Amino acid sequence: MQFKQLKALFSIIFLGILGVQLNAQGTSGQNFTGSPFSSYGLGEWTGSNFLQANTSMNTHSGYYSYSLCNPATLGSVRYTTLDLSGGYKEGLVTSGDQQQSFTGGGLNYLSLAFPVWKYIKKNVIGYDSARKMKKFKYVPYGAASSLVLKPLTTVGYSYFLDNDKGALPTRTSYRGAGGIDVFQWNLGVRLANKLNFGYGLGYVFGSLKENSLFSIPDSLSLGVVEDVKVNIIRGVQQQFGLLANFKLDSTYHKIGLSYEMYTGLSGTQSRLIRNLEVSGGYTSIMDTISLIDGSKQDFTMPTAIGVGYSFQFRRAFSLNFDLRKQVWGNVNTFFDKTKHKDRTDYGVSLVLNPVDEKAPNERKMKMPIRLGYVYSTTQNIYNYAGAEHQVIEQRMSVGFGLPFVQRYYDNSVITNMVNVNIQYLTRGFKAGGMPSEQYLVLGLGLQLGDIWFAKRKYD
Repeated sequence: MQFKQLKALFSIIFLGILGVQLNAQGTSGQNFTGSPFSSYGLGEWTGSNFLQANTSMNTHSGYYSYSLCNPATLGSVRYTTLDLSGGYKEGLVTSGDQQQSFTGGGLNYLSLAFPVWKYIKKNVIGYDSARKMKKFKYVPYGAASSLVLKPLTTVGYSYFLDNDKGALPTRTSYRGAGGIDVFQWNLGVRLANKLNFGYGLGYVFGSLKENSLFSIPDSLSLGVVEDVKVNIIRGVQQQFGLLANFKLDSTYHKIGLSYEMYTGLSGTQSRLIRNLEVSGGYTSIMDTISLIDGSKQDFTMPTAIGVGYSFQFRRAFSLNFDLRKQVWGNVNTFFDKTKHKDRTDYGVSLVLNPVDEKAPNERKMKMPIRLGYVYSTTQNIYNYAGAEHQVIEQRMSVGFGLPFVQRYYDNSVITNMVNVNIQYLTRGFKAGGMPSEQYLVLGLGLQLGDIWFAKRKYD
């Protein structure tokens, strides 16, 4: 495929990603969820990661992509790569005999990764007496850095509670929006293709908004009390990671460890309470009851630790296992007193043709196919039949990549790829009238190699 044709194709795909996001947006921008469980604490955790990584949170690494959960995997990146992804989400929330549909989506991640250091050490391993030449072994070292923008949590709920026991029936409606994002700088270092270590530093920012309406209908008009709370969030995220690589015969093995923590977190809550009157389709502001601009207060977010193992047979397939635990026991937020338990994610994935660069002896690069499953006991809990239960979440996914190989001016081969992922997600508990959710999520991503970032020598 010619370069101009390739560029035109990627431009169409980019517009497709943009169209998917715009079609899924509401008036509040990012619109990832309609889950009633997102009303708890910091919202619903998005778990954003590269589509190429699938469910592999701690060990996925390649020449063009890495894992956003473990910065050590960045050390394996060899080429400057721009990676972006958008998501489209359709779902149904069921509570008792009531159902509510949901359509949403937004930006999954935006990443720019680039090599910053490369060194090859030449070691003498013997001497060829017949040729009178030394034998050398070349040991590669390297480092790569990246800039990443991604959502951490998302809030999007809408429900109401009726009270018919008093003299006048009342209804309290709740609606939430917003979320927390992070802008990261990451560094990964590769030592002799045996050991990687990495560090990530992120700026945490966002806002969480809740709007509640307390209404009392009478014979002439509808009296409403509106209570609006907005929490502005700021802080710092840090990530640490290790990745060990070793080879046995025709198999490749990886063991990854990651740790995530938050420091310097603070929030400011503003609150407006006012009396409204709705009559004849018009809304009038009757009186401002309270207007509070809160002072800055400290709070905490959950730390997380992860471990993963990857088994790969030649270039044919890889089997990946992951465990990630979020510790919620140390979380203390001034704007929410909901009780939480530790969250645990168990992931397994199978990837056919897992290598993201073209082999020299391949006539055509094979298409990677990815299958994944994640079982999670979430941080949200509920009381049923006198006992506490954690909300269960399950994710099943299938995806693939469409590689476009481009030969560069110096005869090097660059891989660009279009990634597609379809995920089926369930969450909740059907007993006792508790909400249960089902979502179908389409992820569309674009990976652009460094042919887009290096100056061409000729046309």
